[in-house]
Amino acid sequence: MDTADRIAEKPVSEPQRTAVLEIKQLKKAFGSNVVLDDFNLAVYRDENVVVLGRSGSGKSVLIKCIIGLLKPDLGSINVLGEDVLALDHDGLDHIRMRIGFLFQSNALYDSMTVRENLEFPMRRHLKNMNTDEVNERVNEMLSNVGLLHTIDMMPSELSGGMQKRIALARTLILKPEIILYDEPTTGLDPVTGREISTLMVEMQEKYKTSSIIISHDMKCVKATADRVVVLVDGKAHAIGSYADIRQSADERVKQFFE
Repeated sequence: MDTADRIAEKPVSEPQRTAVLEIKQLKKAFGSNVVLDDFNLAVYRDENVVVLGRSGSGKSVLIKCIIGLLKPDLGSINVLGEDVLALDHDGLDHIRMRIGFLFQSNALYDSMTVRENLEFPMRRHLKNMNTDEVNERVNEMLSNVGLLHTIDMMPSELSGGMQKRIALARTLILKPEIILYDEPTTGLDPVTGREISTLMVEMQEKYKTSSIIISHDMKCVKATADRVVVLVDGKAHAIGSYADIRQSADERVKQFFE
């Protein structure tokens, strides 16, 4: 199925859907600079939500609040049934194991091979796995992204697109229930960006993950989004399918499509 067609085919407002992430009345300010102001959003199981916003609009602050790196001034964040704001250090570590994060910079360890980069999260968090199980998981994830042959290569030997694929494989290695993507196609050529967008959708469908995707790449947005949230003045200014958002007459929404 063409990823561009999935938006029209997949329901986005089904009743009784299971929310894996609920954000209510979130506010975060730094001094007099109010970044998030009464922000509300629910993300449902097996759904990709793209957050659009201008630079400095609060997208990164939102992500940091979700994973407990920043504490909001007001509001609530519920992730996979857990009140994030009430969790202690151990509780946050546990919930973060269930959340994958794909960094804009990939954040691969330069001194480690591809194999070692993928093994690292498992060695740290899944200490009960034996060597055969670790190897099987590494091979599975590299096969998913079509790069099993790079297993003993160093990141410096890989192209930018290959590094992004390896980073995605490492994000999936713990089989998270939620994935947070930070500008996943930034710095990639159009063809490679399209390949990464397609791969994101394929992995979401295979592992039934839910995702929040921060992106300015409208081709990526169109290919991956079940719903789009437009972040303006700290609020979820508009929420809807890509097609609905694309047709909006609101000037604050239209600016992203010009």
